[in-house]
Amino acid sequence: MAAASIARSRCAFWNKCYRKNKAHLKEYIHPGDSDEEDMDTTTSKTKTDVKDDDTEMKDVSKPSTSDNSTKRKAHDISDDEDDEVMGISKTKKVKTTNEKPTVSTSAAAETPPVLKFVSQKEKCKYWNKCYRKEKQHRIEFLHPGDDIPDEKMDKDEAEHKTRGKSKEPINALMDDQTVEFDSGYKLTRKGDNYTCTCNTWKGLSDPIAERTCKHLKEYLGEEFENNRVADAKPKKKVIKQHINVSLLLAHKYDEKVNDPVGWWMSEKLDGVRAFWNGRCFYSRLGNCFIAPHWFTKDLPTDMHLDGELFGGRGKFQSTVKIVKNQECDDWKKVKYHVFDAPNLEKEPFEKRYEAIKEYFDSNDLKYAVLCEQTKCKGKDHIKEEMKRILALSGEGLMIRQPKSKYDRSRSKTLLKIKKFHDAEARVIGYKPGTGRFHNATGALLVEMANGKQFYVGSGLSDADRRKPPKKGTIITYKFQEYTNSGTPRFPSYIGIRIDMTEPKDVILPPKPTD
Repeated sequence: MAAASIARSRCAFWNKCYRKNKAHLKEYIHPGDSDEEDMDTTTSKTKTDVKDDDTEMKDVSKPSTSDNSTKRKAHDISDDEDDEVMGISKTKKVKTTNEKPTVSTSAAAETPPVLKFVSQKEKCKYWNKCYRKEKQHRIEFLHPGDDIPDEKMDKDEAEHKTRGKSKEPINALMDDQTVEFDSGYKLTRKGDNYTCTCNTWKGLSDPIAERTCKHLKEYLGEEFENNRVADAKPKKKVIKQHINVSLLLAHKYDEKVNDPVGWWMSEKLDGVRAFWNGRCFYSRLGNCFIAPHWFTKDLPTDMHLDGELFGGRGKFQSTVKIVKNQECDDWKKVKYHVFDAPNLEKEPFEKRYEAIKEYFDSNDLKYAVLCEQTKCKGKDHIKEEMKRILALSGEGLMIRQPKSKYDRSRSKTLLKIKKFHDAEARVIGYKPGTGRFHNATGALLVEMANGKQFYVGSGLSDADRRKPPKKGTIITYKFQEYTNSGTPRFPSYIGIRIDMTEPKDVILPPKPTD
């Protein structure tokens, strides 16, 4: 019986082992040794498995009680072992080796076979200074001493780059098919999505269709992968920052001149005027308001709308702040109140309103509201409605002439009714605060369009006083009437006017004289 070789055990330090002496390397298994691949097998085999070819096999007919007893019995087998037993042992061994699972023809046809792919190794960035010994790293990256001719590497690299310029994949992959790299990583195609089992691909937080890795680029081609990922990403709309906008503007209602009977009446909203062109909101000056996609996704793309971005009664300043912030989550506090359709300008108001209502009835619009219109019965009706709205902290009323067209200018077919007058002025200075406002702004010094100056402090919030509007800013203020000197009486700050660049005064009828 031939002498049995001693089975080597795994080094306790494994890939971190620093010992280089031959005796240690011969006694223990390290990463990269040929014995490493058979470790799982050798642990279950007996020492007789490493004998020379003339060593006889173990008697498989004898029951084994434990692994240790099996090893001891293997050394005691005599040269005159029964031939019949040897025959049985060999037959069983061959049968086990050649046995394959039965696969139906239909199942094989439905599932594409797993393809094998030999990856072109990348050069390790540490090259001759690389200290890593693990098998996976050595398989995946090229190191000094690897048996790969330089000429073949250059040829394969040039061919890979040339094929990578194609818009088609370098290597086709069928649906539900898998490719296994020699490094062990697997690529799988599911419809238009490609997946990889490498940690780089798994670690990406992008949607599956937008992920890629070096294995996908190597197999499918870098340009193909770049185009595929770019096509999978949602396309951003190109929004013009400024357009020319012409809207219908209102005159003031004069009770002595205007007869409101039969006119359409609705609440005047204290919000931000907004024109919807099918893609984006724009102010009266043509400056865009970039709203979140979820806010505008249900609005029509083939109809222009005229309305008000409204955050609630008495919340004009907070509404302005919200609409100036692009894609701010606070847009959920705002709704778009629609009252007209400018692209149907030649149609009477009733038909324009009916077209808008038809769209609203057939679509579920979460952040848009159709302004309710009521037929006015007379001046007393207006007074009653004004009283109701003012009790709710509303601003006033708007009335429209029946069957009127959409005039893209200031028109007497649209009238506004308010208890207070409002106007615009330019900030030119500040008045220091006193008392609890001693470290803040007490009032704004503003200039009217006619050149007259006055202070406005009422209506300023604590935040406004800490950070007042910059000089040159156009603000809106309200007042009851003009004093004898021509300045507003009881002015109150409303907010910044983002759709105007010049101040504007209100022309009031002359006071009656005794």
